[in-house]
Parts: sequence; C-alpha cells; structure tokens
Amino acid sequence: MATTPPTDTSTGDRRLGATFHRFWAAGTLTNLGDGMLATALPLIAATLTHDPLAVSGLMVARFLPWLLVAPFAGVLLDRVDRFRAMAVANLVAATAVGLLAVAILTGHASLWLLYATLFTVICCETVTDPASRLGVVRLVPPGLLDRANGRLEGGRLVAQDFVAAPVAGVLFAVAAVLPVAGVALSYALCAVLVATIVVILRRTPQKEATPDGGGQALARGVWTSLREGFGHVFGDPLLRRLMLNNAGIMIGGQMGAAVLVLYVQHTLGVPPALFGVFLASSAVGGLLGSLWAPRLVVRIGRRAVMMGGYVGMGVCFVLVGVLPNAYAAALAWGVSGLCMVVSNIAASLFFQTVIPDHLRGRASGAFRAIGWGTAPLGALAGGLLGRIDLALPFVVGGLVAVGTALVLRRTVAECARLCDEAVADPGHDA
Repeated sequence: MATTPPTDTSTGDRRLGATFHRFWAAGTLTNLGDGMLATALPLIAATLTHDPLAVSGLMVARFLPWLLVAPFAGVLLDRVDRFRAMAVANLVAATAVGLLAVAILTGHASLWLLYATLFTVICCETVTDPASRLGVVRLVPPGLLDRANGRLEGGRLVAQDFVAAPVAGVLFAVAAVLPVAGVALSYALCAVLVATIVVILRRTPQKEATPDGGGQALARGVWTSLREGFGHVFGDPLLRRLMLNNAGIMIGGQMGAAVLVLYVQHTLGVPPALFGVFLASSAVGGLLGSLWAPRLVVRIGRRAVMMGGYVGMGVCFVLVGVLPNAYAAALAWGVSGLCMVVSNIAASLFFQTVIPDHLRGRASGAFRAIGWGTAPLGALAGGLLGRIDLALPFVVGGLVAVGTALVLRRTVAECARLCDEAVADPGHDA
C-alpha cells in the first residue's frame, strides 16, 4: 500500500514523529499487559490446583491460537485497515480480561476460565502483533524503519520483561484481582491510543484505504485468501527457505527453554528467588540489541547482523550448557538475547517492505503459524534430552540453530539484500 507517512514538521525529516511515538506508547501498553498476564495467570492457577498437568494447560492455550487462528488473522489484516483491527482486538482483549477480573472478585474463577481468557487474548494477539509490525510502515519513511523497529522492540522489552513481571507479582501479593485489572486497563488504553491514530491517518493523503483495495479483497472467499497466503509462502523458494531457517532456530531455542528452570536451579545452583534475575539477563541483552541494531546495520551491514545474530544465538545456547557457573551462563544467556533482538530487527524489513502489501498479513500469518507450530516440537525434544542430562538440550539446540543458519546462509544473504534494496528505493511500495 502506497501511503504518505504522517509528518511532524516540528521534529524534522529524520525524526520518527509524534504519530509514531503515540503508536509506540500504544504498543508498550499492550506489552505491559501481556507481561503482567503471563505472570499473573500461572500464580492464579497455582491457587486453584497443584496438578502440574492442569497448570501446563495455560501453555496449550498460549500456543493454540498461533496454530489455529493466526492464518485467518492474516486474511483479516489484508482485508481491513490494520490499525482499526488492532484497536478492536485490544478492546476485545480488554473485555475478556475484565470479565476474568470480575470473576476473581466475585469468587467464580476457575481453570477453564483462565484457559478461555488466555486463549481469547492470544487470538487477539494474532491480530495486534502482526498489525503493529506491518502498520509501522505507514507511520515512518522506509529509511527510518530500522530505527522504528528498534524503538518498538526496546519498548516491548522494558515493558514486558523489566516492568510487568515485578509489578504483577507485587499487585498479586496484595490481591489476585489487581494485576488482572491492570492488564484490562493496559489493553483498553492501547485501544484508545490506536483509535486516535486511525483518526490522524484519515487526515493524511493515502492512495488506498485498505491493504488490498477494499472491495476486491472482500469479494474473495476466506479460504481462497487463506490459500493465497500459504501459497505465497510455500510457492516462493526464498520464503520457503526463510521459513525453514526460522523453524530450525525456533526448534533449537525451545530445546533449552523447555528445561531452563530445572537446569538453572538444579545444575547451576541458582535459588528459585533469583531465577527471575537470571532470566532478566536476556532482557538486558535484548534491550542493548534494540538500541544497537540500527547502528550495526549501517556500520557492518544487514547480512552480517542477521548471520551474526543467528549464529551467535546458537553459540550462546551451547555456552549456557557447558559453562561451569551461573554467572558465566547468565552472561551467555544475556548475549543470546542481544543476538536474537538484533537479528529480528534486521530481518523485520522483509515482511514490511519486500512482501507485496496486499499479501503481507496472510504471508505473515502463515509464516508465523508454521514457526510457532515448531516450538512445541523443540520443547518436547528438549524434555526428552533433559532426562539424559539437563545440559544436553542447550548443547544440541545450539548446534541445531548454528547448523541451520550456516546451511541457509545464502538465503539469509538474499533476504538482507532485498531488504536493503527496498529501503534504498524511495519509490518502493512500503
């Protein structure tokens, strides 16, 4: 979709502008709510049952929407205005979490209600997450996308990993309903902010009102549109190989993540009270990565940043499994977070600029559904390897990630080249 990004004459051409920062604030609020919900729901579940299988049902509710709903969310995002979809999805999520808060307050909370609430929220996330990543191209010029993506990722890390967890824990200690009410408020405020962006964009000259020309997209059936999205992903050799790269790294990463809590406590000797501190090392690395990524792309090139990030993640996973003490392992875990974020930011431009706009939602949904669909496979493999030795999932997973990136290095290079060309061409359909 060719649009003219809203400009802020008071900030200059090389600034991201007031509209983007309004969008950044909205995304940060959503991430704050996501982080609080991820902390509060397991705590609430633990008050309802001590059955590990029952509590693990939250993980099932967390993954199922990406497998079942994400492709259809992609169809939606190629048919309607993505910011409007984001606003409505956040409003639905706020309503669902608000109903859960009422149930907790009145003593009617249950595990099934927790499952249903989380499932609903993640269904909304299958809309809001890609909508935010794809919608940013309407707010900033192509040459500033790396900076904008870095700013968004930094906000996500601070809100979700640094602020949300401790805030939710403190509020839960006061009353179980408080973090849940806070989540509902975060989602509602995000919906309001995004709605104001929709109003601002109405006043901005645009060639198209919807990503696919509106009427033409609506005239096609949902299943036809869905097939087009999957067909584009599987029919494009480059996208197919990128999907394999994503799947391989996801599988490798989830092998270690599946047993991380056991490995850190039982092998590295980190007490449960400090487990969150160990996890925070990844968030620190990720935050640094969000600040450095745009500069690294300029100084050493997008290809080097992407390959360095993918290979670096795998090497760090291996180091976590072989380093002898908790401090060294935490450092490696932190560097893995940095590598993940810089590679994600450098690669984000592919779906934002290279994929045709009328297919971006569907292609992103299909790509993400397949990527997330591989995560449980890696977790299962990690659990089986962990029965042998808790360090083994990190070593094997790291080698899988490194091997995947090296085998598909030409694919990564081609992806980087196309992203750079799209950004360099001022007439590109962003």
